[in-house]
Amino acid sequence: MKQRAPQTTADRDIIDTMAKAGPQTTGPQGRGKPKSICLFGLFGMDNYGNDGSLEAMLAFLRSTWPDANYTCICLDPAKVREVHGIQTMPISWPGFKNRVLRVCDKATGTALRKLVNWGMAVNRIRKFDVLIVPGTSTLCDYRASPFGAPYALFRWAAAARWCGTRLCFVSTGAGPIIRPLSRAMLVFAAKSAFYRSFRDTVSRDYMTGVGVDTRKDVVYPDLAFKLPVPPANGRPGKRGVTIGLGVMDYNGWHGHAMPDAAIYTTYLMKLVALATALLDQGYTIRLLVGESADTRAVADLVTLLQGRGSVGDGPEVNQRIITEPVASLHDLMRQMAETDVVVASRYHNVICALRLAKPVLSLGYEAKHDAVMADFGLGEFCHHIERFEVPPLLQQVDLLLRNSDEYRALIGRRLVTIEQRLQDQEQRLVEVL
Repeated sequence: MKQRAPQTTADRDIIDTMAKAGPQTTGPQGRGKPKSICLFGLFGMDNYGNDGSLEAMLAFLRSTWPDANYTCICLDPAKVREVHGIQTMPISWPGFKNRVLRVCDKATGTALRKLVNWGMAVNRIRKFDVLIVPGTSTLCDYRASPFGAPYALFRWAAAARWCGTRLCFVSTGAGPIIRPLSRAMLVFAAKSAFYRSFRDTVSRDYMTGVGVDTRKDVVYPDLAFKLPVPPANGRPGKRGVTIGLGVMDYNGWHGHAMPDAAIYTTYLMKLVALATALLDQGYTIRLLVGESADTRAVADLVTLLQGRGSVGDGPEVNQRIITEPVASLHDLMRQMAETDVVVASRYHNVICALRLAKPVLSLGYEAKHDAVMADFGLGEFCHHIERFEVPPLLQQVDLLLRNSDEYRALIGRRLVTIEQRLQDQEQRLVEVL
């Protein structure tokens, strides 16, 4: 049953009052090129797709405006600062250290902390010319309660609007937004933008459907397509034919906030059946992840395969099932370079496979998977993560292997267009910023 978040009268009044002001369509005049640029997102949480989007955006910005000052509002400021060498600040203030203030804050339903957060956002965002939200599925509530990521984006978007800082969504993903309060906040954020582009028509159409005027918005590819591919390292599949199998810690739409153990178990058992069949056919399997949390699912999968006798212990696991640490999309692509076909659950696993011109099957949980696969002429290789069946997957793995050269050429032709489209967006950003 669909869960509805509690909405107070105050919550609704704030959103309704701000929405009546209409979208901010023009930024401050006479600024010239931006001197101080801020980026916002759920970065530093070991979601490699999110971090890859930040990296790609920063590379473009630094090459275009090398003298600008850059700051990132993110989940793990220390990590992002270390990796990218820029200033950082937390999305939310961590809270009071004083015990009395903590008690008062709790007694007021965290009202004091929220007030401080609003003050922090307004005080800090006014120092920037531009606030950029680069890529990622920003305008949705996957694994998020209303007062999680949606509220955080709403708060910073509102602060930017009040302070005259231009807000830009660049190649963003959108929808679905299940909870009404989350939808109201994210629609407000989208309407506040000076510039919006979406990574697929599904996202743009969704925002149109929830009341955002998208007539001037353009669809540009996912930013991760700008990341460099690893250098060629010989023929893939040194141990024979190797299948890249993406494994995800998938617990349903609401994720670990409201985990559905039955969904996770069903998904994992189907992966066990798929892996067993592939091993029986003599293939090597390379397990791929897209977030640090996925290591739990990898461990569960290997344990289940050992329990079935599909693989033994110790060296045999390493010979037939390859697992290696991942810390970025670069690591992921290096591992994918050693595969012949990829079966992917996470969206940016699909993106990385396509970036390498690898034949790929998608086990997706959102329409975004189907959209990018269709864009590459691979729409027939899409399956839903909660409804896929193993026999059709095995048939399609065989089809992709038998016609590998044809599918690589198909993907390669589309990649040329993708690159051109991303260059077009960069030129547009130079003009509007």
